[in-house]
Amino acid sequence: MSARTLPPPAPAAHKPSRKEKVAQAIAPRRSHLHKIAIGLLVIALVPTAWAVGNWLAQRFTHVSENDAQVASEVVTISSRCDGWLLTRPVIEGDHVSKGQVLGELDTRDAHLRLKNLEAGAAAHDAQIGETTIQRDTLQKTSDAQIADAKAQLESAQAAEAMIEPQVEIAKSDFDRVDALIGSGAMSHQDWDRSHDLLLQQTASLKQAQANIATRQAALVQATAELGQVSVLGQHIEVLRSELAALIAQADQVRQEIDDRTLRAPFDGIVDRTFIHAGDYVQAGQWLMMIHDPNNVWAEADVKETEIGRVRVGQPVDVTVDAYPGLKVHGRVWRVGNAATNQFALLPSPNPSGNFTKITQRVPVRIAIDKTGQPLQPGLMVEVSIDVAH
Repeated sequence: MSARTLPPPAPAAHKPSRKEKVAQAIAPRRSHLHKIAIGLLVIALVPTAWAVGNWLAQRFTHVSENDAQVASEVVTISSRCDGWLLTRPVIEGDHVSKGQVLGELDTRDAHLRLKNLEAGAAAHDAQIGETTIQRDTLQKTSDAQIADAKAQLESAQAAEAMIEPQVEIAKSDFDRVDALIGSGAMSHQDWDRSHDLLLQQTASLKQAQANIATRQAALVQATAELGQVSVLGQHIEVLRSELAALIAQADQVRQEIDDRTLRAPFDGIVDRTFIHAGDYVQAGQWLMMIHDPNNVWAEADVKETEIGRVRVGQPVDVTVDAYPGLKVHGRVWRVGNAATNQFALLPSPNPSGNFTKITQRVPVRIAIDKTGQPLQPGLMVEVSIDVAH
C-alpha cells in the first residue's frame, strides 16, 4: 500500500502593504477625477470649436474691415461778396433748418448802388415816354403836312392843266392876228388886245408852274421831316437798351443783397465756424461747415485681394466704436473704380528698380439704415460685408 499523497499546502494569504492600501483607496477617486477632466476638456473644446467654425464661416462668407469711418457730405458755407459780418446767430452744434439765417453781411453800400440804378432806370423810362410822345406828335404832324402838300400840288397841277389850253388858244389867236395886221385886215387895237391876252395867259402858266414847284418842294420837306420819326424811334430803342442794362444791374445788386444773407441749404448741424461777428469777410472765404445728419454712410477701404467678392447691394453689419451696444445694418452702395493710391498727393516712383509689393485698397461706400442714434462724421466703425449673398 502506497503512501497517501498529501495536497500541497495552501499559500499563505498576501498581506497588502501600506502603499498598496493607499493606491487601492485612491483608485476610484482618480477615475472620477479623470472623467471630470475629460468632461471639462469637452466643455472647453466645444465653444472653441464653435468659435473656430464661426471664424472660418466668417472668413469665407464675409469681408471685414476694422478701420472704416462714418462719412457725410460736409458743406462749406462761404460768401459771394465782400463785407463786414454783422451777425452770426448760430454756433457749433446747432441744428438748423433749410433757409434759416446763418449770418448777415453789411448791405448799406449795396442798397446805395441799388437806389442809384433805380433812379437811372426811372430817368430812362421817363425819357423814353417823352421821346415816344415827340415821335408820335411828329408822325402825325408830318403825315398832315405831307397830305396838305400833296393836295396843294394836285391843285397847282390842275390849275396848270387848265391854263395850258388857254395859252395855246391865245397864241393861236395872236398868230392869226399878227399875220393879218400887215394886210390891214386887223387893226392895231385887235393886235394889242390879242398880244396882251397871250402875255397874260403865258404869265398865268408860268405862275402855275412856279406854284407846282413850290408845292413839290413843300412835299419834299414834309417827307424829309417824316424821316425824323425814324431817328426818334432809333433813339427810343437805344434808351430801351440802356434801361434794360440798368434793370439787369439793379437785379444783380438785389441778388448781391440777397447773397449777403447766408442761409442754410438744408436741414443740418453746424460742425465748425471760422469767423465771428464784426470780422471782414472776403468773397469765397470759409465761414462755417454743416452736414445733414440724415445723409451719412460708412467708408471702408477693402483689400484688393478681397474686393472681387464685393458687390453692390450686399448686406453689411456695422459696429460703431462709440456705441458698443448699437446694432447698425446697411448695404454696399458703391464700389470704387480706382485704388486709393491713385489719389495720393505724393506719388511713389520706383527709379531704383527695387520693388516691394503692397496690397492696395479700394474704397467701398456703405449706405447705413436709419438708426435712433445719430452718427457723427469721422466716427470709427467696423464693417462686415456678407459676400455669400
